[in-house]
Amino acid sequence: MSLTIHHQDLSHFIDDLLKKWSVYGPVEDQEATKSRHRFQKIKNFKEIELSYGQTVIPPKKYLLPAKEILFKFKKDNIIPPEIKEAIIFGLNKKDGEGIFYLDMVMSEPVYEESYNRRRKNIKFIIVDDLPPSNNLSCDLYLQRVSENDFLAFPYSEFGAELTNKNYFVHQGEVGTISTRHLPDEIIYHPRLDEIVEKSRNHPVWEKLTKTCFNCGICTYVCPLCYCFEMNDEINITKDIEKDCQGCRNRTWDSCMLPDFNKVTFHNFRPEIKDRIYTWYYHKFVRMPREYGFPGCVDCGRCITYCPANINFRDVLKELIEDDKKQK
Repeated sequence: MSLTIHHQDLSHFIDDLLKKWSVYGPVEDQEATKSRHRFQKIKNFKEIELSYGQTVIPPKKYLLPAKEILFKFKKDNIIPPEIKEAIIFGLNKKDGEGIFYLDMVMSEPVYEESYNRRRKNIKFIIVDDLPPSNNLSCDLYLQRVSENDFLAFPYSEFGAELTNKNYFVHQGEVGTISTRHLPDEIIYHPRLDEIVEKSRNHPVWEKLTKTCFNCGICTYVCPLCYCFEMNDEINITKDIEKDCQGCRNRTWDSCMLPDFNKVTFHNFRPEIKDRIYTWYYHKFVRMPREYGFPGCVDCGRCITYCPANINFRDVLKELIEDDKKQK
């Protein structure tokens, strides 16, 4: 028997969660320009937009904040930050895939302690029209199967506990979680890593320098970009040895920005075309070879919010077409 929940009961379900948890979800943003939605803390179910089109910043911001204090220090004592428990409700399947892949990147080959500390305290509930798959990081998946009904698929013990509530009922046959079907998309081209790798001297990179603002927005809005920088802040006192205290901050950075590539007195990637190529290389060469998946879930944010109207799919298509001509 499969688990289902009715839309009206979903409202009561959220109200119950709000009694114990801080709940965040996609809400309508009247002040937005291109996107009409963003993730924020909610007070009731009515605020949530279950079928949000696209948010500017993906829900990765709750696991890898734009700015965070990694720890504070006072003399010999290291004070870690307090991480509060929360539920992110209503993210769609593509954003759930982004969390799944980011979890892997932040766990191996180097275990990123701060990210995973937050990850243990944050639960995810996905809501989407598409069926669930095995490449998602969530605790509960709700698939909309009609205007008022959702199928429920627990992905964790916490998710199973949630479905024990009276709002969820057994109905019909149990469905199976399907493995991901890869569509015939550009980003899943079987030789894409090889094509991008050997395109270092392709004229497309020089052409992009004439339109790209080098602003880094494509990286900030991406669910799978995670470049950052760290800085220590120390409070200067008269007796620094006695009163030494401060903190270590981490902030988002971008491989597209010139300063990201500066080491001491040298910039090892001063040309814009080299930084653009590196972004594509990381997503479509390095990540597929290291982790078995591209650094892209095809959410379209980098296309929507690029002020130069650059479409990465068009760039990849040009590389693929030129590769065909060489054979």
